[in-house]
Amino acid sequence: MNSEAEWRVSPWQQWAALSGRTVRAALRDGDLPFGFLAPMIFFVCFYVPLRHSMEAGGGGYVQYLAPVIVVQGMFFTAMSAGDRAARDTAGGMGTRLRSLPVGSWLPTAARMSANVLRGVVAVAGALVIGTIFGFRFHGTGAAIVFVLLALAFGLALVIGADLLGAITGDPGTGASVLLIPQLLLVMLSTGLVPAEGFPGWIQPFVRNQPVSQAAAALRALADGRFAAELPITVAWIAGLAVVFGAAVVLVEGRRK
Repeated sequence: MNSEAEWRVSPWQQWAALSGRTVRAALRDGDLPFGFLAPMIFFVCFYVPLRHSMEAGGGGYVQYLAPVIVVQGMFFTAMSAGDRAARDTAGGMGTRLRSLPVGSWLPTAARMSANVLRGVVAVAGALVIGTIFGFRFHGTGAAIVFVLLALAFGLALVIGADLLGAITGDPGTGASVLLIPQLLLVMLSTGLVPAEGFPGWIQPFVRNQPVSQAAAALRALADGRFAAELPITVAWIAGLAVVFGAAVVLVEGRRK
C-alpha cells in the first residue's frame, strides 16, 4: 500500500498541470493565435489612414505607432485573462480545486503564467508587423527593457482582469467592463497622435494618463533612450499591481 508521500503531487507539478490546461484551452479556442494576429490587424487599421498626415511634418509614423499597439495588445491580453477566469468560475473549476489538496494561490498563479505567455505572443505579433513596416530598435539593452516593461504593464492589468472574471463568473460582463476603458485610454492617448492633436481642455489628461506614459516610455526605449516617462510608467505598474494584488489576497482569503 502506497504511503501518502508516494502519491502526493508537489505544488510545482500542480502548477505545471494547471498552467498546461489553460494554455491548451487557449490554443484550442484560438485565443493564442488571435493574440498574435490582433496587434497586426489594429496596426494596419491605424497605420494606413494616419500615416500620411502624421508624416507630413517629417519622421516615420511606424516608430511612433508600434509602442501603443504593444500596449493595446496588453489590454487584450487582460480581457482574455478575465474571460478565462470567468469561464473557470462558471464551470465550477475553482470550487472543485478548493475541495482538493491544492494551494489556494495555485489556480491564480497558473492562470497568470498562461497569461504571461499570451502577453509574449501579443508583443511578438506587434513587433513582427511593426518590423515589416520599418519599426526598429536602437540598442539591445533598451530593447530588453522595452519587452519587460510591456509584459509588466500587461501583468498588472491581467491581475485585475483575472480577479474581475473570477468574481463575476460571466465572460460577457468582464468583456463589457474592460472594453470601454481600454478603448477610451488608447484613443485618448498620445499613442496614436500627439497631445496637440486634441482640444486644449483635454490635453492634460491625454498627456498624463497611463497609456500615454507607457507609450512614450516604450517609444523612447525603442530609440535607445531611457526617458522620464519610464519611472512614471513603472510607478503606474507598481500601483496597479499592489491594488489588484491586495484585492486578490482579500477575495481568496474570504473563499477559504
